[in-house]
Amino acid sequence: MTASIILISISYLSVLFVVLPMVKSDFWIFRALEYSRFQNLFLSAFIVALWLIYWQWGETIAFLPFLLNVLCVGYLFFKILPYTIFWKKEVKTLKIVEAGKGLKLINANVLQTNTEYARLLTQIQRNNTDVVLLLETDKRWQEAMAPLKEDLPYTIEVPQDNTYGMLFYSRYPIEDEKIRFLVKDDVPSISCKIVLPSGDKLKLWGLHPEPPVLGESLTSTAKDKELSMVALKVKDCKSPVIVMGDLNDVAWSDTTSLFTKTSGLLDVRKGRGFYSTFSAHHWFMRFPLDYIFCSPHFGFIKMTRLSKNGSDHFPIFTHLVLHPPLENLQEKDNLDDEVLDEANEKANQTV
Repeated sequence: MTASIILISISYLSVLFVVLPMVKSDFWIFRALEYSRFQNLFLSAFIVALWLIYWQWGETIAFLPFLLNVLCVGYLFFKILPYTIFWKKEVKTLKIVEAGKGLKLINANVLQTNTEYARLLTQIQRNNTDVVLLLETDKRWQEAMAPLKEDLPYTIEVPQDNTYGMLFYSRYPIEDEKIRFLVKDDVPSISCKIVLPSGDKLKLWGLHPEPPVLGESLTSTAKDKELSMVALKVKDCKSPVIVMGDLNDVAWSDTTSLFTKTSGLLDVRKGRGFYSTFSAHHWFMRFPLDYIFCSPHFGFIKMTRLSKNGSDHFPIFTHLVLHPPLENLQEKDNLDDEVLDEANEKANQTV
C-alpha cells in the first residue's frame, strides 16, 4: 500500500507539470514548464508503465492518476510530434542551389564567460558560413571574432557585458541596418537587409529576448512582447524574411505558435527533429532554444547542430536557398482575427 501511495503522489505531480503550462499566465513557473514537455512525456509514460506492472487492480483509488497520466502521454505526444521525422516537412528540401541564391547561416549563443574563441572560429570557417549571429557577446568576444571580418566584412556589432550583446557578420552587403531596443533599454535586437550575389534582397532579424526564469525575469512578458512585435512587423513585410536567434522559448510553446501564426514564417525543424541546443552540459535536459525561421520563399538544404565549443549552447548551422516559386507551394499557419488580436495584445502589454 505504501508503494501505491508513493506512486499516486508521483503521478499527480507529473500531471501537475503538464497542466500548469496550460494556465494563461506570464509568471515564470507556468511558462518554464513548457520547456520540459519532452522530458515530461517520458516521465508520464514511465509512470503509466509502472502502473501497468504494479497496479493492484482492486485499488480503485489508483484509477484516476493512471488515467490522467495516459491522457498526459497523448497530449504531450501530439504537442511534440510535429518536430519529429514522422511529421510533414514544413520547409521543402531542395537538391539544387541556384547560383547566388544560397545562404549558409550559423546562430550561436557563445556564453559570455566562455573563452574558447578558436573553437567557434574554426566551426564558422569550416562550414564556409555566409551569415553569423553571435549572442551573449561582450568586448572581449568582439575583439576575438575580428578575424571573421576577412571573409565576412559586413557587420553589426552591439557588444554588451549583460549577456545580451550581439555580433552579426555577413559575407554579403547589408542595407538598412538597425539596432533596436524594442522592449528594454539593455536588450537589443538587430535587423537589416542582405543583398545576395543574385541581386535578391532579404530581410533578417536577430533576436535574443529575456527568458522567464529565476535570476532573469519572473515573467515571460518581455519575451512575449518582443516576439509579438517582431511577428507583426514580419507579417507586413513583402520581401523574403529570416528570423534567427536564441528565442529562449521551445518549439512547442504557445508563444512560438503565436509567433509563427502571426508572422507567417516557417520552422525548418518541423518534420526534421528537435535540434536541441541547450543545455550542452546536460544531455537529459536539452531544449530547442536557438532558431532559424524563414518565409515561404526559401527551400531547405541542410541543418546541423554543431559540436560543443565551450558554451552552454550548441551552435546551429542552416543552409537555405532563396527560391521564390516555393511561396505558393509551402503552407503557412492560418492567421485569423483571434490570433491577430492576441498578438496585438501581447505586443502592447506593459513590461
